[in-house]
Amino acid sequence: MTTKTALQVTTTGEVTELDLASDSLNKLQTAVGGWVQAIDLASDLSMWCNEEGKLTGLPHNPYAQYMWDKVFGAHTDYLVGDIVLTGGTDSEGETIGLTQEQVDIMKLTVAKVQKFVEPSITLI
Repeated sequence: MTTKTALQVTTTGEVTELDLASDSLNKLQTAVGGWVQAIDLASDLSMWCNEEGKLTGLPHNPYAQYMWDKVFGAHTDYLVGDIVLTGGTDSEGETIGLTQEQVDIMKLTVAKVQKFVEPSITLI
């Protein structure tokens, strides 16, 4: 069986590679912590988020926010919760995995945004 590579990007900037070749819906739902909603960022790039993330009070995801703002313009929505990135869909509507080039670009994007994310403050 071939792999179908996806990337989970947490609200803290942790990036994990996932294989969606089997049981993809369950893996997507587990990765975002609930029902999934797909947002097409390009014809070959989809971002999966928790459909009820705002309602349940999930934390802001600055990495997802950066990607959203680049495509749809700043201040048009507020992205929360962990996300999963995939390579879009094929002609039958099936999710496509990311190419190695896309994986590398997305990891660099997260690292770029990480430089601007304020460190969390620990209260003693």
